[in-house]
Amino acid sequence: MAADTDVKPDDPEGAPRGDADPSTSWVERFVSGYELDGPRVRLGLLWFVAAVAAAAIGVGATAVVFGVVAGAAGSQAAAAWRREGCRSNQAVVGLGALLLPVSAAFGIGVLGAAAIAYVVAALAAGAVDRSPRATVVANAGYTIRAGFFIGIAGSSAVLLDRTSAAALVALIVLISGFEVGDYLVGTGASNPVEGPIAGIAASLVLTFAIASFAFDPFETSSAWVFGGLATVLTPLGSLAGSALVPSADARVPALRRLDSWLIVGPVWAFMLWTYLL
Repeated sequence: MAADTDVKPDDPEGAPRGDADPSTSWVERFVSGYELDGPRVRLGLLWFVAAVAAAAIGVGATAVVFGVVAGAAGSQAAAAWRREGCRSNQAVVGLGALLLPVSAAFGIGVLGAAAIAYVVAALAAGAVDRSPRATVVANAGYTIRAGFFIGIAGSSAVLLDRTSAAALVALIVLISGFEVGDYLVGTGASNPVEGPIAGIAASLVLTFAIASFAFDPFETSSAWVFGGLATVLTPLGSLAGSALVPSADARVPALRRLDSWLIVGPVWAFMLWTYLL
């Protein structure tokens, strides 16, 4: 559990600060700028190589890689909430987000049990670590918000690997293609839409390649269906990631490695299981 020194004092009425000022525009609330400082390109390349290598090695490696990143992302998100005066339990978030992908390696049933355990742990932590004006449910809500969905996103990659490692590699390629196009164009763009449009174009080109060669486990038509889903849903991931933290510019680099997976990952895992059933 993070120390109370991580929490800003409550406002004059005793309530935590919570989300960004409601007067902030939705663009400022959900669309983050492109970070130009630091080894972002090298870290992105390293993440791509690690994800593909894990998929090639097996389910256990995928669970470890995505679990570690999910745990770091959850811990960073929880810390961001605590800086805003909201008592998200950093230990529960970090460990829970880590264990959800790991549990997925043992099947959907074990993942379901781990998800229930996460919620119970969040409620227990909320009862212990709360300010006089905050309810147990409110604190548990911040703990769940900070890490549960990140853990599910990481779990979707593991479930994809359990179903088809080739499909997981295909999704990694599609997501990475979007992120490269988004970053390369978005960093020099004058508005927040040029980057995502470039990313969508890159994803469509890669979908065309997958469909043309009918890479396993897809046929031409199914490749377009799955590629189309990735093209539409991947851009929504960054918006969903921003909704999990106090503001779009919160310092959560690990979350920004996984945010593209937040929506498309679970949808692909479900659709692939249905397609191959």
